[in-house]
Amino acid sequence: MYKKIEDYGIIGDLQTAALVGRDGSIDWFCYPYVDSPSVFGALLDAEKGGRFAVRPADPFDSAAFYLEDTNILVTRFRTRTGILQVTDFMPVSFQEGPSDEEGTASHVLYRRLELKTGHMRVEVRFQPRFDYASLETLLYPAHGGVLAEAGDWSMGLTCTRALEMEAPSDRARCFWDLEAGERVWMRLGFTDTRNCREQDTSPLDPEQAEADLEATKGFWRSWLRRSETGRKVEPGAYRAMLHRSALLLKLLYYHPSGTIAAAPTTSLPEVIGGSRNWDYRYTWVRDTAFTLRALFEMGHMSETQGYLSWLESIIAGRGADRLQVLYGLRGETDLTERELDHLDGYKGSRPVRVGNRAAGQFQLDIYGELLDAGMQLSDYVGKIDHGLWSMLEGICDHVARVWREPDHGIWEVRGGPYHFVHSKVMCWVALDRGVTIAERYGFSGDLAGWRRTMKEIREEVLDRGFCEEKRAFVQHYGTTDLDATGLLIPLLGFLPVDDPRVVGTVEAIRQELGRDGFVYRYLGDDGLDGREGTFLLCTFWLVDCLVDLGRIDEAESLLRGVERAANHLGLFAEEYCPIWREALGNFPQAFTHIGYINSVIRLARAREGRWEQPEGDLSDKALAFVRKKLLFRRVVLNEGEPNETVPEEELARRLKTTMNRLRGAFFNTPEGRVQYERMKRSDLYETYLDLSRNLRRFSPERLEAREEKTAFWINLYNVIVIHGVVELGIRDSVREVRGFFQRIAYRIGAHEFTPDDIEHGILRGNRRPPHALTRRFGEGDPRLAFSLPEVDPRIHFALVCASSSCPPIEVYTADDLDRQLTESGRTFLNGGGIEIDRAAETVRLSKVFHWYRDDFGADREERLRFIAPFLYREEDRTFLLECAGRCRIEYMPYDWHLNRENGVTH
Repeated sequence: MYKKIEDYGIIGDLQTAALVGRDGSIDWFCYPYVDSPSVFGALLDAEKGGRFAVRPADPFDSAAFYLEDTNILVTRFRTRTGILQVTDFMPVSFQEGPSDEEGTASHVLYRRLELKTGHMRVEVRFQPRFDYASLETLLYPAHGGVLAEAGDWSMGLTCTRALEMEAPSDRARCFWDLEAGERVWMRLGFTDTRNCREQDTSPLDPEQAEADLEATKGFWRSWLRRSETGRKVEPGAYRAMLHRSALLLKLLYYHPSGTIAAAPTTSLPEVIGGSRNWDYRYTWVRDTAFTLRALFEMGHMSETQGYLSWLESIIAGRGADRLQVLYGLRGETDLTERELDHLDGYKGSRPVRVGNRAAGQFQLDIYGELLDAGMQLSDYVGKIDHGLWSMLEGICDHVARVWREPDHGIWEVRGGPYHFVHSKVMCWVALDRGVTIAERYGFSGDLAGWRRTMKEIREEVLDRGFCEEKRAFVQHYGTTDLDATGLLIPLLGFLPVDDPRVVGTVEAIRQELGRDGFVYRYLGDDGLDGREGTFLLCTFWLVDCLVDLGRIDEAESLLRGVERAANHLGLFAEEYCPIWREALGNFPQAFTHIGYINSVIRLARAREGRWEQPEGDLSDKALAFVRKKLLFRRVVLNEGEPNETVPEEELARRLKTTMNRLRGAFFNTPEGRVQYERMKRSDLYETYLDLSRNLRRFSPERLEAREEKTAFWINLYNVIVIHGVVELGIRDSVREVRGFFQRIAYRIGAHEFTPDDIEHGILRGNRRPPHALTRRFGEGDPRLAFSLPEVDPRIHFALVCASSSCPPIEVYTADDLDRQLTESGRTFLNGGGIEIDRAAETVRLSKVFHWYRDDFGADREERLRFIAPFLYREEDRTFLLECAGRCRIEYMPYDWHLNRENGVTH
């Protein structure tokens, strides 16, 4: 008998996953990976599929829940004679960073049985069926457990209580009589090589099992608490389901490669008894980009870095023009779709499919999702480098070439292709994000060409994609059918949310595609039989639009209504049938949980006015008083003793990375600026402040090599300037505080250092600052011992902490300093530090080259020759080298504003 789709919970180990029913039966489990063939498949064939069930032998009631903030599932059974608790979990094998190693790890699925009260007879049924139940499986007794084998496949089940089984059979079934307080452990063991090792059939050690349980609790709770971005939201009553959604998304993360599965299942139907059954156990570029954005908003960055690094390697081998819509979790490109005719299908919904031929489709929208994820990552200094940008630049160039072509669209229609409006909008998004990233970091790219293409896309979409009759954007050119992706037009920034065409689209979709508080993705003919359920992600898009329209209470009411589509554990399927009130489609579905996270965060921020109403800002009068006081005294920013002691060798790195997190956490992407004024009352700022106090115990004398000294003082300069901006409540320009670079200081060891002391006294070898009469360190000043003997002019490119176009360097390090300083020069110059008019033989330079001209060379020609190698465009490099002796130089006015597009904060 088939259970409802929503009757399941999920456990996993970041490589595979198991669905556990409320009746204690594991009905879906693929091994060794989530996209491998099933070994328990009763979900898709109740008779032949195979299962691993633990339940009371007598009639029972049951309830399931997760241990708080974990993916450890607990099911409680109640009979007339007692209460049984079953705890299911899989220890996580890899806990730090994606791994390239496969074929060596042993994986474990534990089931712990505890009789809480009374007495009970418990039934255990172990019935594996390898390779989608296509192979004959035999079980053999082994060390208090059983060994299951079929061809080259094997796995071992061991228990702390004997499994009574007679020799070879295709299943094991036994009954245990348990008394209150009794505990039984079961361990299912297997490896990446599709078979088990001797240890997987050796006697189970209960102490090791308990240790694995505690370690698994610790892993999930530690991950959930981790904040790599510093972004924080107060979800209030949504906390439990928000955390469940984040944990589900992490569970679908395939750790060895950094990819993310769209769902752990295949062929759960979108129409019961129909043929809309697809295999979702792969990594979709689009779905993954959506997932990464949601995790990013929850504070997790490493998943984005891991996935983009994986994708970078894929594109490096095949090119952006051959990027597939989806891949296997280990990068497989051949996902040939086939039907398993021997399986019944969920409730007779056939065919059961494995593989997915959408992998061969052409879908334009994936490029926009990738660039959007890349732009979020670029909010954090050092998270986008030239290697990654090369991939993103290639994608932008490809989009500019192919955007006019028809495609199969986000919904992967099996008809078509068509000119989908959403696909065109996402091409615009790709180029818009590409331009933003390139300008932010001074990266190379055909920005002018991309902007022209963006203009062409916008004009065509507004002309051909909007229906005057319906006053709404349509699904594709040449139709009047609506599509819920029209809700994304304002969310992606293509048009403002209050544009009449957007408002009309929102209302039209709500009226035409809405049903009982849910939204269908479309209602037009897609060439398949049957009518699917409402699409939950689309309903969350509607919530987001209502929030942005200022209809907050209406949005919250809609969000609360959608929550009823979640199951008892807070898990969503892909779709929901409001008629039968049941989940449809693959389960649990990443897409839906992504939408839930984004809607909750959007709503919470709107409620608290996160961007519009900064908390704790000083009044203008108070700021004026503070700044006036600064005219008479220096402020030491790191007064006090630290709560946490940081090793000296780690201190500069910790300071710089924490400050980078602060900048990213308070980077308001819609406005394109870091909100320094909001940082001061944050927990992350308090963390940084405590770190800075460790400098009072730091001994600069321990720095030995020149590279080590240079890296340390560059890092210190960059963080002290931002620290001063935050501490003094500066909103717009450091010139709001007279003598800013001399008025703030850190105590480092026995001495105080201002930004001017660090730049001019140390990094410039105590050369006289511009417009100053004396050097920073006078004769006999003990700080002279820290001055560098030679000036590397590239330091001027690295001291750009408060600019939105700061170099993509997370932390300057001694080992990589030469490359990092060169990278800083490229960012500074190509980001607006130079303008070349070849016809007039004129070069316009940042005023930095005037102030520090002697640092860059003895004369004009030498300075221009120094600059030339940093330029991306070969024609610019050639021009400077050939015309350095006769070019006229002009200097651009210096912009002292924070968040400006170019310049250093000197």
